[in-house]
Order: sequence, then C-alpha cells, then structure tokens
Amino acid sequence: MATEVASSLVRRLVRHVLRCPAHAPLLSGVCLLALMLETRLSQGQAPAPSLATHSAPAPPDAEKLLDGAAAPDSGQESAREITVRGNKADALKRASGSGTTIGEREIRTTQPENNAELLRRVPGLQVRTEDPMGLRLNLGVRGLSPTRSRLILMEEDGVPVVVSPYGEPELYYTPMVERVQRLDVQKGSDVLRYGPQTVGAVVQLHTFDPTVRPGWYVAHQVGSRGYGSIQARYSGTTGPVGYVAQVVRKSGDGYRNMGFHATDAFGKAVYTNAVAGQLSLKLGFHDDRARTTYLGLTDALFREDPRRDTIAPNDFFAVRRYEASVVHELHVSDATALRSSAFAYQMTLSQRLQDFVRKPDVNGNFPEVLDPVGLFLGRTTTLRDRRYYVGGVASELEHRFKTGPALHRLKIGARAIEDVARRKLLAGDTPTADDGTILTDDTTHILGLSAWLEDQIAVTGKLLVTPAFRYEHSSSTKDFHVADQDPSEPKPVSATSHAGGAMPGIGLIYGTARGNAFGSAYLGYSAPRVGQAITPQGRDANLHAERSKNYELGVRGRSDWLRAEADGFLIQFDNQLVSNNPLQGDSEFVDGGRTRHLGAEATLAVRLGKALALPLELDLGAQYTFVQARFVGGNFDGRSVPYSPEQSANLTLDFAHASGLTGQVALAYVGSQYTDERNTVLPGTSGLDGVIDAYTTLDVGARYRYAPSGVSFGLSVKSLLDNVYISDRLPNGIFTAGFRQVFATFAWSSDG
Repeated sequence: MATEVASSLVRRLVRHVLRCPAHAPLLSGVCLLALMLETRLSQGQAPAPSLATHSAPAPPDAEKLLDGAAAPDSGQESAREITVRGNKADALKRASGSGTTIGEREIRTTQPENNAELLRRVPGLQVRTEDPMGLRLNLGVRGLSPTRSRLILMEEDGVPVVVSPYGEPELYYTPMVERVQRLDVQKGSDVLRYGPQTVGAVVQLHTFDPTVRPGWYVAHQVGSRGYGSIQARYSGTTGPVGYVAQVVRKSGDGYRNMGFHATDAFGKAVYTNAVAGQLSLKLGFHDDRARTTYLGLTDALFREDPRRDTIAPNDFFAVRRYEASVVHELHVSDATALRSSAFAYQMTLSQRLQDFVRKPDVNGNFPEVLDPVGLFLGRTTTLRDRRYYVGGVASELEHRFKTGPALHRLKIGARAIEDVARRKLLAGDTPTADDGTILTDDTTHILGLSAWLEDQIAVTGKLLVTPAFRYEHSSSTKDFHVADQDPSEPKPVSATSHAGGAMPGIGLIYGTARGNAFGSAYLGYSAPRVGQAITPQGRDANLHAERSKNYELGVRGRSDWLRAEADGFLIQFDNQLVSNNPLQGDSEFVDGGRTRHLGAEATLAVRLGKALALPLELDLGAQYTFVQARFVGGNFDGRSVPYSPEQSANLTLDFAHASGLTGQVALAYVGSQYTDERNTVLPGTSGLDGVIDAYTTLDVGARYRYAPSGVSFGLSVKSLLDNVYISDRLPNGIFTAGFRQVFATFAWSSDG
C-alpha cells in the first residue's frame, strides 16, 4: 500500500510539472493554476499513531539531562529555529560537540536557492562557490580543504549522498534545497556514530515528512538571467499511512553564461502501527546538466573582464541519480528500540572538457589563443564517463538501563556498504564530441564494514559522560582494462587494497537546561580513495590514511530571548593528502604530512522582539569563526593550509509580523586565503596561484503570505552588492562569484 501511494503521487506530480516549462513565467503560472483548480482536498484526517520514546524510571534531573536538558520549552522557539519531530532535533542540545540546527521556518524566511546559502551560516563551515546554482557543493570545516567536501559526511534521511562512500567520497551531487525541511550539522565526538569520512563534521539533510492533513504546496519562481523553476508537493495521511511526494524543475542561463537545467523528484510513504512499528519507504530521482567547466580564467583574462562568459562553452557536467531506501523503527519495549535500514542508489556522472595547454603548440593542435601568455584551446576534448552503484544495510539498537544512580542510553550499531564504480576516460576528436577513443577503463569493487558503540551516561542530574568507539574497514579490488596486442580484446589487470582504522572518543556535558559546558576528544580516520591508492599500472601507491586527533571545549546557554554557544577546537593531523601537481610518480595525490588546526567559533541568536516587547518578531543571529590551519614540519612547515581563511562571519536579521509579512537581511564575510601550499601572494599568469582577497556578500529578501487564501509572494536579491570576487583557483584557473541575482516567487498552499 505504501509503495502504491508513493508511486501514484510521484507519477501525478511529474505529469503536471513536466508539462510546464520552468523558464516561461506565463505558461508555468497557468500550469500551477490548473493544478490548484484540479485539487479537491479532504480535511480533518486523523493523525497517524506516533512512536514516542519511553525511558526506564530514573531520577528526574538525570532523565531530563539524558533526554535533552537544553531542549526549548514548548512555545519558546525563535524565528531562527523550529523543532521538528521532537527529540531528533533536540538531540543537538545535549551534544558533546558544537552543533547547529536550521529549521523549516528559517529556511522559508531565507528563501535559499541552494544548500550553500544555509550551510555558510554554520560556524566553522566554509563554502566555496563552483557553479551558479550550487549544484556542486564544496564545503570545508575548521580549515580543512573544501574541495568536493571530501572530509565531511553528508547524508539525506540517513543515506550518503556522495557518489562513492569509500572509493570517491566527494559531492559531485548535492540534493536540491527544495527537498530540505531541516538540516543538522554535528561536530565533536558525536560524529563517531556516523561514517565513513567524518573527520570534519556530519551534515544531515531531512526531507519533508508527511503531514496529518492532506495538502498541496505549489510554487513558481522567475529570476535574473532567464531563471525559472516550478515546484509541486502533495502530502497527507490516510489511516496508518502518511505520504509525501514532490517534483521540482528548474533551469537558467546562469552567470557567465554557465546555463543549466535540472529535474528532481522524490516520494515517501510512512506506515505506522503500534505493534509493528514504523516502516518508511522513499524513492528519488535527480537529473541535471550544467555548463560547468574545470577551466578558469588566467590572470590577464580576469583583469581584463572579471565578468566575462565562460571560456569553455562546450564543456558540461551531467548527473543522473536513482535512489531507494527502506527504514524500520521498532520499540521492542519501553527501554529498547531498534532502527534498521537498507538503501541503494545508482548514479551516472558525465563530463566533457575541452583540451588545452599553457604554452604554444608547434604542431597546431591548440590553435585557439585565449591568452598568448598561458592558455591555448585545442581541437579535441576529454570525456569522463562514470557509473556508480552503491547499496548498504545498517542497524542500530538503543537500550536504556541503570547502574546504581546512573542512567544509560546505550547505542550499538553496524553498517555494511557495497560500493562499485566503473570509470572510463575517453579522447574526443572535436570540442563537441560525445564519444571517443577509450584511454583508461577500470572497475572498482569495495566492501566497507563499520561498527560503533556510544553510551550516554547521566552520572548525576548535571553530568553527562559519553564514551564512544567506531571501527572502519574496507577491502577494495580494482580491475584495469588495459589494451593488449589486439585492442578489441582488453586484458584485465587487478590490484587490491585494504584499509582500517579505530576511532575512540569521549564527550562530556556539565550543567543545566539553561547553561552547560561541553567538551570532547576523539580520533579521526579517513582512508585514501582507491583512485589515489592504486595506480593505473596495478600497483599500490602506498599512500597513508589521513588520521587526526580532535579536541573541543565550549559553553552554551539560553534564556527566553537569548541563545549563545562558543567553543575552541584543536585538530592535529598525522598526515593530510595533498595534490601531486605537477604529476610525478604513480598517484595524483601524495602524503602532505602533519597539519594543525587551532581556532574558535561562536554563535548568537537574540529574540529582540521579545526582549524589547515589540509588536513583531525581530531576531538577530550572528556566527563567527577564527582558525589557524598550518603545516607542521616538512617542506611547508609553518605555512597555511590552502583555502583556509583565518576569519569568517555571518550576520542575519529576521522579522515577522502578524499580518503575514516576513523578511531577512543576511551579511557574510570571508577573510583572505592562500591557494597553494607555498602560500604564494602575487598571482601567477595561469591564475592557479595567488592570494584570494577577503570579500563580503549581502542578501535581502521579503515575503508576504495572505493566510486565508494560502497565497504568498516573495522577492529576494542575492549578492545585492554585485561585487564580483575570486571564489576559487582550482582546478585550472580563476573562478568568480558575487553576481547580483534577483528572484520572485509565487506560491500557494492549500492549508490556508
């Protein structure tokens, strides 16, 4: 039944939305109007039974600490945060490390175009812009490299979103922000329950849950540079089954003429029974194609015109992903609960990149001269064709018990992931070729196994101690298809690699609901990717794993109108992998040696409207991060780790009036940063090195909703200052951001 409901809803939504061209405002509006007129909603459906978490009897103070001592009282949520699904959001309040929750209300007020807009407001995180609409996310934390978010685990509803969790743990795909109802960011020793790749942080995206009453939400958006999107979501509950389905279609020309189009859909059905527990089924689909390139501007081209169109208009980046997951939650008894899940996804990643050289070619193979000092485009192209198949199962048992006066919440879990990837590299004869001669062809099979244990112990009514342990192990086989005498009969060459790491940790919290101190210490571990560790000749490159010691100490507090958190941190890497550029030896990466990341971060949320007894909600939010990331020993001793700005800050002001008018002003500052291990200051001719100067962005937005009709209209301006800045020099030249973009949104929800 759950499967039929989800499938029917997805088909219906896709049928309506795909009729509507996202870039044509009038036609899209007509489609939305037709969908609204077609809808006949039933009201007053009974809610599905809930699965409340029960606990064994314990002293009131200890039980309160274990269940989230700092959880907000009912009705006390600020405009900057909304509690969703009870203790799952409140868990961050009892976390042993710093954490941030961005809820549905704040997301709605922000009117974000991508997840990067939300994540840059989390202290300690750094977002690097790559494409106009944030389809590819580069996220760093506390001075760690943001390239493809390699040292951060991102999950959507508990499922990894990276293309290959063990073999290629990088975010070539990022879920659309339209899917996200809430997001959580966790740091500190609590990340040991998750994995792999949790050295920096864990980002949990939560998609929309079914609503009690059936209802529609439809929205149409238009914006600068030919941007248009259409979104439709239906949600409700019938008997024991709750369901939600959504489809989004968007397209645009993009700044610098880096156009894109994307279609995204998901459906979720949740069956709840007091005896059998809760069973959730989710299906998803995503497809996008963008004129994304790895070739940036040279220094001369940037100085001549920083707003110039892409210099490789034939390059593109395409992603298609299918996903499915099943989650079962069962409360075996008042003290014991079991959560099990199974997931699978298949992803196709295609790239076309026009060939280029930095010096004149005497053979005339690179005739297009973009910069006579250092950039010549060729007549050929390189094609990357990659297919990923990932499946996994996981289970976690939670049991509450007492030992003397102490109350325990013990969690024991395990996960197995099968990770298969087929990678092809081809040479195309023209800059617009879609096929070519195979240069390399390999298949990787990885089995990743992990197990973890965490015991939250309420020693007293004010002291919570959480020892934790995680172990990761991966076994990899890589088959290279190398041409022999007869090119039509490839000769396979195989190589194997094994990696494993133990990660113990401990966390402490001391205090009350209104204020507490917290701290944690743990070991981090990240095995090298198989693509790095095994060479094309079939030999192990003997790269070492990335291991770190992580420490954090902080305080947090709250009142009816104030919330604050501050912490200091220290991360010591025994080894970090750095780019082997120019390529020498057998691997694209080499061991970079030891690094140290020392810093502090703080966040503040003030409900000014309540504090000053104003006739409206007025909320001020601020986040600040300071970090010194340095190499320790080796050739780069004392120099800064690339792409680690020492300072960054965000300031937001939200307002909401009973009339239905809301708005937000958001100011962001990112300090200057080096872009190579040598800490080169002056820019090179190729655009690959040189300091990136500090920059500031300003976003503003307002939204009005007429509650009786459910109709709302929003207007937002991103990068209002229109100050174009260098965002990146990787992988091949200067990339720019900071272009002003204006968006107007019309939306309707059936709940009035």
